[in-house]
Amino acid sequence: MLAASVDIAPGTLITAAHVREVNVASEGLRLIPSDLASQILDGDTYARVQIREDSLFDENVLTKEEPIGAARAIVSVPLTADLTPREDLRSGDLIKVFSVARGDTGGPSIAITEALVLDVHRGSDEDLGGGGGSLSLLVPREAAADVVNAAGSDSAGVALLQRGLGTNVELQVGR
Repeated sequence: MLAASVDIAPGTLITAAHVREVNVASEGLRLIPSDLASQILDGDTYARVQIREDSLFDENVLTKEEPIGAARAIVSVPLTADLTPREDLRSGDLIKVFSVARGDTGGPSIAITEALVLDVHRGSDEDLGGGGGSLSLLVPREAAADVVNAAGSDSAGVALLQRGLGTNVELQVGR
């Protein structure tokens, strides 16, 4: 059977570096046998959800549907302690991104869009800017510029909505 050789974020194109062969009994399960590896490594198979290292591949964790497509974009948002939930965010989390009024402006927070967390980079002191880290987010294309602008002005706040979703999630703009 095929198993993940590393942690794989949702939306990742599956390559040989992500896959290893394991021997397991699999009667009645929808696991992907190693003799189908060429179909997985054909250059158009993606992780639908977060796949943890050593997890077995089955039909539900992979997709042939390209996760970005014409209607989506991938953006990066810095993790800012006062604008990020205290609970650790992780791949597969559905979040809402807000443009948050900072300082003396006193304006309201504005909901920009829902987003799917594809990857979380935990910062370190050696990172440029002191190491808060960042999120890689899948967003509707029409909201990408607003998310990037909020992130660039250090006013992108996020709220955790749901855990464990895949790239096939419907993302709502605004509200």
